[in-house]
Amino acid sequence: MRGYFPGPVGFAAFVGVKFGGYVLAGIALKKLQPAITSSAHKIAAARTGLGVVLGPPITLLGGMILGLLLAGVGRDMPTYFGYVFLLWPLRILIWALLLHLFTRRTDFSASRLWSYAALGAAWSCLLDWPGFKLAMVAPGKIPVC
Repeated sequence: MRGYFPGPVGFAAFVGVKFGGYVLAGIALKKLQPAITSSAHKIAAARTGLGVVLGPPITLLGGMILGLLLAGVGRDMPTYFGYVFLLWPLRILIWALLLHLFTRRTDFSASRLWSYAALGAAWSCLLDWPGFKLAMVAPGKIPVC
């Protein structure tokens, strides 16, 4: 059975959606923590960069683990459901790292860091949907057997 993988235009569309969403997250973070002096664009670039570097290997590993864990489960459960709950803790850790980097010179409590990291992880998951949809309709798909 032949399938398609998003090409460079699809990748750019996905990254663009994520970057734009992370700019909005950076703006919200700066309003909640005025002591953060970095720009929302710098925060978004750091988070997008972490996602581009860590996203593909974590997604592949997560897919393999999900396949092993759900081998006996029928096709009734949506893949996205398993994807969100498997990768949720990893996304929280990535957001916690990012927040630590941008708030280490402020009096940012640990409970607030983890709360914001959980919100950031939820935001990342929500941004995946339009990002994936745009990547799949973008021209230049790469055929995969």
